[in-house]
Amino acid sequence: MKTIKQNVTLSIGSLALIEKVDGQYQYFKRTFGGIGGRAKNLVNSAKLFSYNRLTDCLSINRLKEGYSEELFRRLNFKEIPGTRSFYRDLERIGANQPFLQARHSIFLKEEQLNVDTQFIDFSSSYFEGKGGVFGERGYSRDGQPGKKQLTFGISTGINSIPSALTIQKGNVQDKEHFQFMLKACEAVLEEGSLLIFDCGGNTKKNKAKIKELKFNYITLKPKQKAPYKRAIEIFNAGTKTVVSINSIEYQCVKSNLKDETNYIFFSKKLKELQIELKGRKFRRELEKNKSILKKTKSGKDIGEYITEEGIVTAKGKLQTLLGEIENTKITGLEGYFILESNLDLEPKRVLALYKDKDKAEKLFRSIKEGTELRPIRHWSTNAIIGYIWVIFLTNFLVNLTLLRAKDSVVKNTKLLKKYLNRLTLTVIYPPTGFKFSVLANICPEIVGILGDFIEKYRDKSLPMRW
Repeated sequence: MKTIKQNVTLSIGSLALIEKVDGQYQYFKRTFGGIGGRAKNLVNSAKLFSYNRLTDCLSINRLKEGYSEELFRRLNFKEIPGTRSFYRDLERIGANQPFLQARHSIFLKEEQLNVDTQFIDFSSSYFEGKGGVFGERGYSRDGQPGKKQLTFGISTGINSIPSALTIQKGNVQDKEHFQFMLKACEAVLEEGSLLIFDCGGNTKKNKAKIKELKFNYITLKPKQKAPYKRAIEIFNAGTKTVVSINSIEYQCVKSNLKDETNYIFFSKKLKELQIELKGRKFRRELEKNKSILKKTKSGKDIGEYITEEGIVTAKGKLQTLLGEIENTKITGLEGYFILESNLDLEPKRVLALYKDKDKAEKLFRSIKEGTELRPIRHWSTNAIIGYIWVIFLTNFLVNLTLLRAKDSVVKNTKLLKKYLNRLTLTVIYPPTGFKFSVLANICPEIVGILGDFIEKYRDKSLPMRW
């Protein structure tokens, strides 16, 4: 007796996005082709891993049971691989990550997607369990200080196309991690490229290396009290240039040094905001007795003084009636910040470029929230590297699609996933006759992202059946 196949509905939006990019650029063949060895399904597995990050974000051991046979068939799998095969493919991706990075760089150059203004930033993610070889305790951006983590860095262009990825242990500081990123940028970028980064990577050694590689830089000067006090004196005595960006007014004084230009900025609105934030934080700490009663409890308020009449013991007492307690968090540097560059540019240009650094921050949000990087539950070194590379690749595919979309109002991966997952394809197997499919939930946002490409999934035979 012939078995009747079950009807199946699958989310087709993420698959359409992947196939649209691959059909236009042959990205997966150009990047993954020829590196699988005996892994004949490596290209298909890479597509499946990216599809998974844009849909359900299942763990590797649930891929086989979590997705239908119809999806595997559309991804060109001749048969559904076992879980161990998926693990091996993920590890192969990790083992070949330097080679994949090089091919990715070549792809960007050939398609003229590699721009000469790059934003560099670093973040971290934590492990569930004991952690892998990268697992170390360090500063946790995710608020999980008790768990082991790894750090990773990205370089993304001013066109929002990710260009480089680095991965280091969880206790590696940004200033050290920056040196690994520079090696990646050296292989990716042309001479004269501009690197924009925050104060975490701002060291004399790093800036010297940038100039040695014949790159340029714009970076934020660390907010240390003594250097900033000297800079404020220069600001007060200097000729100020007024800059307005996003309806916020800044004053700037340029200070030309031997081999660097300092751009000293001040904003009244920024000062008010910073004082307000510090005020709220100080009041919260007062309520917890964190800043005031701590010294009294530890006994540090007691002092002994020798006088002609003998030893006088002084004991501190908490003032509760008169006046307000001074906010010790206010330093007098509020509203000021300094940008450093080896280029002598107009203040507005420098500030606008630095503010565009939020493209890197948006990429981190897409990596962590959109493609759900955290927490990491992987095992071997290569599996961890492969996992993070797949997420980096998936966000590249998303940003490339959004860059090429003409009418898209969607700007981030998290929102994009909602629209992609609404687009469904239902495959129906009638008791008699041939199977047919129904494409549903086509909305203007999907059309703005995928355009006419979604017509590929519409069953053209339906009008002839009824």
